[in-house]
Amino acid sequence: MKQKHSAITAEAENFFQRLELPLKGELLLVAVSGGADSVCLLYQLKDLKNKFGFKLHVVHLNHGLRGEEARADALFVENLAKELGLPATIGKEDTPAYKEKHRLSLEEAARQLRYSFFCRVAAEMGASIVAVGHTTDDHIETVLLHILRGSGTRGLKGLEGVSRYKSD
Repeated sequence: MKQKHSAITAEAENFFQRLELPLKGELLLVAVSGGADSVCLLYQLKDLKNKFGFKLHVVHLNHGLRGEEARADALFVENLAKELGLPATIGKEDTPAYKEKHRLSLEEAARQLRYSFFCRVAAEMGASIVAVGHTTDDHIETVLLHILRGSGTRGLKGLEGVSRYKSD
């Protein structure tokens, strides 16, 4: 297990070096759903924060869709952040109501609420980067959504490696 952990950490470190971002002193929000990809991201960022000089703050949004299971996810994330000695902001939204009000698909409503929450917390905390874990399937889904929306060749790309939050 240690060997896999080292390989993953090395890959994460290489990713940060390729980005050439000025991370020293920055506050990074790390979005943690409680799933394997975001928990792995959290552990990797915690391992790298001293080397790159950034600070971490955990964010989690309960979309109000899965009842007790969602509450358990939020509690898991909150306890994990405490265990790792990191501050956390846990939020909750009524995604079904937002979906109906704005006539969106459930997935799009959840996505809009999630990223709006991340931006609000980033503004409140003075963070300019939100780290979100994605799998290969997420990249494929993004490309397909771009195609379905008629994006043309410019939209034939997956998720960006980094999106910076900028407050106006």
